[in-house]
Amino acid sequence: MGKREDTFGYILEYSGYRTSSGFLQYPKKEDLYNSEFNDEVQSVYDELGGLLSPFPLNLRKWDIEVEDIAVELDELLHFNRYRLSTLSSPLYKKLKNFPVKEYKSYCETYEPKCLSAGAYGGKWSNNSCEKQFGVGSTPGVLSGNGSPRWKQRAFYDFVKDLTPLLYDIPLVRVSIWDEINISGATYNIGQVLDNEMLDSGSSIMKLIKTRVDTW
Repeated sequence: MGKREDTFGYILEYSGYRTSSGFLQYPKKEDLYNSEFNDEVQSVYDELGGLLSPFPLNLRKWDIEVEDIAVELDELLHFNRYRLSTLSSPLYKKLKNFPVKEYKSYCETYEPKCLSAGAYGGKWSNNSCEKQFGVGSTPGVLSGNGSPRWKQRAFYDFVKDLTPLLYDIPLVRVSIWDEINISGATYNIGQVLDNEMLDSGSSIMKLIKTRVDTW
């Protein structure tokens, strides 16, 4: 876990919320292959420039689990043109409380910050990503084939977003750019975590609960 993830979990625990790790299911490729969503997932992968069929998948556990909700904390590298492309999938219409509008805006606004943070080394490409998406452009150059690692991350984020549809397990994404109110003042989540604002737990949890899909 990164420092912000550690702080995120600590703040919630400090505020009395129950957290866990490794208990909630995340998407398995076999479940996707056999689901009604398989064709759309393959289409999104292909649109990103994916070379393999069926699409490969190697996901990690959730960033944090709080009160039986899977939560992903999205930092700088999660907002760019490739993630924006995945957010156009019609499957998001089934996820009524997913912040599609906000996430599209973050992708459009903060791609330069993603570029500053992720235009080198393994943050740009690696052998595993190139097997899926081909050889990338020169690091920092988004024209041509761009960044294979960014594409892989965008695809994996998209697949994880389908968890409520596959398993009826609530998933919530929280961005460092999301804003919350604490004692009458507005802060973004990045500020909250970097400054270890321990009084923010209830406000963070309020945001999480507004994004839980229910049926």
